[in-house]
Amino acid sequence: MIGRNPEALARAAGFRRLAGVDEAGRGSWAGPVVASAVMLRKPRLAVRIDDSKRLTPLQRARAFDAIVASADIGIGIICSEDIDRWNILRATLLAMEQAIQQLPFLPDLVLIDGTCAPQNATPCWPIIRGDQRSYAISCASIIAKVTRDRLMSFYHAIAPEYDFDQHKGYGTAHHAARLAQHGPSALHRLSFAPVAAWGKPPGLVSMTADHDALVSAAAD
Repeated sequence: MIGRNPEALARAAGFRRLAGVDEAGRGSWAGPVVASAVMLRKPRLAVRIDDSKRLTPLQRARAFDAIVASADIGIGIICSEDIDRWNILRATLLAMEQAIQQLPFLPDLVLIDGTCAPQNATPCWPIIRGDQRSYAISCASIIAKVTRDRLMSFYHAIAPEYDFDQHKGYGTAHHAARLAQHGPSALHRLSFAPVAAWGKPPGLVSMTADHDALVSAAAD
């Protein structure tokens, strides 16, 4: 029973204002990890909502617009430089915490995809495969995925030789071939073994940008 309808169980326990939280880009070789927190203002939307990995790019884009129009949303972004500094788990939890803090008001309960939760004053409920079981988490997975994909397309304009717009920084054969040809960029996660094998890029320049600027770039 637990996990089949987390929202119903949470409301039966007395929680009213619920937020779903999920991330995108945790396993990527390059680019940021992005988390989203979503508090819906209506129980259901007139588009398909599901785990973002189960949707086509067009379905995700339609769902993204519908969610933005019908929810309060927070976005957390942790860049590759900070991922290397802290490790990917800590960076993911920090992105989630940042996303929750970006909400206009705090929820009573946060439903989170996965097994870990960030340190947060609001009660959190980690749910395994939550992006397939919770409507709010599914919405958060879509917002995080589309936001990150748009950021990677933006970064493609900065470093077109890596074709970030095609693989979004993930460990594909095409990405590996670009790494072999050009070596790592400032956007790559040097602490990840497949990237570290190519060494640190010469003249590394920090790609850290402020939170609002990154969100603005993803929204364009």
